[in-house]
Amino acid sequence: MVNFNELWGVFDWIILLLYFVGVMSVGFFMHRKASKNFKSFFVAGRRLTIPVLIGVAAAAWYDSWTIVGLGELGCTVGISIAIFYVIPCTVLRLPLALWIGPITREKLPDWVITLPDMVRFFYNKSSGVLSSIVPMASILYCCALLFAVGEVLHMVSGVPIWITMIISEVAIILYTTMAGMWALAVTDLIQFAVMTVSAGAVLLGLFMEFGSGSALWEAIRASDPEKLSLVGHQTPAVAFGYILSAAALYVNAQSYQRFGTAKGGGEIKVAYSLMLIIGSLFSIAMLVTGMASSVLFPGAENASAGFWGTVFSVLPTGARGLFVAALIAAVMSTVSADLLFTGGILVKNIYKELFKPDLSDAAVLKGSRIMIILLGIFIIAGTYLWRNGIGSAWTIIGGFQVAVFFIPILGGFFYKRKTPTGGLIAIIASIIIYAIWQFALQTPYSIPSSVATWVIGGIIYFIACNATYKSYISNKPLQEEGGDV
Repeated sequence: MVNFNELWGVFDWIILLLYFVGVMSVGFFMHRKASKNFKSFFVAGRRLTIPVLIGVAAAAWYDSWTIVGLGELGCTVGISIAIFYVIPCTVLRLPLALWIGPITREKLPDWVITLPDMVRFFYNKSSGVLSSIVPMASILYCCALLFAVGEVLHMVSGVPIWITMIISEVAIILYTTMAGMWALAVTDLIQFAVMTVSAGAVLLGLFMEFGSGSALWEAIRASDPEKLSLVGHQTPAVAFGYILSAAALYVNAQSYQRFGTAKGGGEIKVAYSLMLIIGSLFSIAMLVTGMASSVLFPGAENASAGFWGTVFSVLPTGARGLFVAALIAAVMSTVSADLLFTGGILVKNIYKELFKPDLSDAAVLKGSRIMIILLGIFIIAGTYLWRNGIGSAWTIIGGFQVAVFFIPILGGFFYKRKTPTGGLIAIIASIIIYAIWQFALQTPYSIPSSVATWVIGGIIYFIACNATYKSYISNKPLQEEGGDV
């Protein structure tokens, strides 16, 4: 097995150090700009243009799960992950880039800043508060992402993993609290460049290792032909669950927050469409690397160790540091964004809405920064949940999000007969259905909880909306909440 510590050189440390210094410097320089008001802190004053939005899109849609998680699944499941996750992701994200993103930016009222704001606009205050579950789930996902960073830094340095995780999270907390979305926007652009170059370097290294793409394909076939089959090492029901988890970006608070940072809808269309092409190629590169790891390191302790063994074997010194920086870049971007919008949602949509309606904008901004620190500490503690690998993290977390909120959010955009009562009933029912199917019934017939909840919850949504539509229309002049896109 590869000795990561021996392969890691001085040049790799220099690359990594330069990355950290660059990211932290952005936080310091952007601090004053982000401190004007909550809107500036949370959505960068809605002023981002195409070049920066490309990096923002990359950071919103591609993270360390795209690197290590897809690598682990490539090693254990095979090419079917491209069929059931990568391709569906590309197809399902296209309407977000061309349609829903521009609508979010241009047709929703200016007070809609967070995802709960948007759900409240579609339905009512209660539904908006319930939708705060989405960022709570994302914070658990961040625990998995931070674990991936701590693990690789532990491998290359020999420092205990809990220390490497704390160091990484402290850096994320600092630049997020200092500059909010302004810091994220600039660092996202840097991180996008690092991730893209690193993926190309790994593919080049694999090509040189095996001699050609066809030689790699044949080596995988000889090692484990099941990895090249349609379903691979998973059941059809689990494979279908990956398709649903690919739709989770429709309920991802980070997606809508970043749409809100754009200068206009046209910028969203261009930036996010370009990012779809680049991101799909990046995902395939990580999947192929994971599949190659099952050939190069069949006796690895786990899929993650095999993945990193492959990366370190095919890359020269310096390039290894760049790839680790790419992982850290992906994690820092995603975790910082999740900290930003979750902190903002907890203060603006929970504390202010439910307990202190007269809370000033300055107090919301200050409270959000305090909440970011507390959530960052929670993420460090929560990494224990994913100590056995992060491959399943997005399926579990994304599956829950899409199961409960996918239909209410799309219905809010496009269903003409939506009602506040129908949306609220569907959200509550879906949460209950998911809990029963997952924990009480323990996924009967091997049907994933996300699949069962999506189907049953969707039926409830349309029945409830239609059953309450006449009453809602007759009382609509009296409605103070909700709206139409």
